Amino acid sequence: MKKLNVALIGCWHPHIGRYYPVIQKREDTQLTCLWDTCPERGGEWAAKLEVPFVADYDELLKRNDVDAVCIISETYLHKELMIKAAKAGKHIFTEKAFTFTTADAAEVCDTVKASGVKFGIAYIRATTPAFALGKKLMDAGVLGDVNMARIRNGVDASKLTDLPPDWFDKKVSGGGAWIDLACHQMYLMDWLFGEPLDISANAINYYGRDIEDNVCAMVRFKNGTLGVAESSASPFYAPYMYELYGRTGSYLYRIDSDRGEIHVVADLLDKVRELLPGVELDVKLHSNQALNAEAGTTFDDRVEVTFPIAQLPVQKEPIDLWLDEVLYNAENPFGIDCGYRLTRLMEGGIKALSEKKTVTF
Repeated sequence: MKKLNVALIGCWHPHIGRYYPVIQKREDTQLTCLWDTCPERGGEWAAKLEVPFVADYDELLKRNDVDAVCIISETYLHKELMIKAAKAGKHIFTEKAFTFTTADAAEVCDTVKASGVKFGIAYIRATTPAFALGKKLMDAGVLGDVNMARIRNGVDASKLTDLPPDWFDKKVSGGGAWIDLACHQMYLMDWLFGEPLDISANAINYYGRDIEDNVCAMVRFKNGTLGVAESSASPFYAPYMYELYGRTGSYLYRIDSDRGEIHVVADLLDKVRELLPGVELDVKLHSNQALNAEAGTTFDDRVEVTFPIAQLPVQKEPIDLWLDEVLYNAENPFGIDCGYRLTRLMEGGIKALSEKKTVTF
């Protein structure tokens, strides 16, 4: 079997551990070498992964044992690294963020499309089973018109030990809680809701650095959804929250829970069962119940369905989807246009934060 030769480009982003094991474990791929801006760090990773460290990126792209690159470098280098790889005919997978500006994103997109190389981007939550279920419920019409969504992501960055020293350098990373953490919320909303209308945002710098530590953004989408994205890099505890609210149903999930919740009008219970074959469903019927004792309004019959997240079907990771596209021309939903759309949302949020106004797309 001819294997696809993949090089790791950068050892900066802490998500590196999501990618090299995939390349090393698949029978049709192999990790052949790596490059990094820091020779010491690159050498340490090369020794760990038992591959050569190549100090010159341009020379790496000339190697016969490099068919594709997996970019995990400092974010400010993404544009240059992707353009050079595309011009060298190397297939590209990249960690988010894509680029800092839409102008840069457009240049990368044009170069990649002109080169004909296959491209993938790390929309990792879109392939996480509990998150993918939200889109499945939406696409099947179970939730009705989804007009409100809230996605929250938070970590205590002060306690993370796998971050590089320049992680909080705005020139290197592009920002803090918005540019890295909120990328997840933005690509999920792009994937779920499509074209945006406008964005507004606010933030605080808890640690007093030149990057945001807590941020909340609101995005209006052309399909009628208002998306609220919250990111924080300073809390003691902040589990991922994923909430989709529609006219006929809602889907709720928090990443530290082993169960998900679906709330739908009673008539849609059979549809829920069809969408979750083999999953053990705990079903409760709430008939004409008010939400609280003082409420004067009752509601249509509501079915509450809870289920074990572990029983949801496993999804292929974005890097596997990309590798399958390169090797077998399989469909990859997270291609080059996703990179541009993500940058458009991220740049809009940065502008909304800096100019203290709503930014129209």
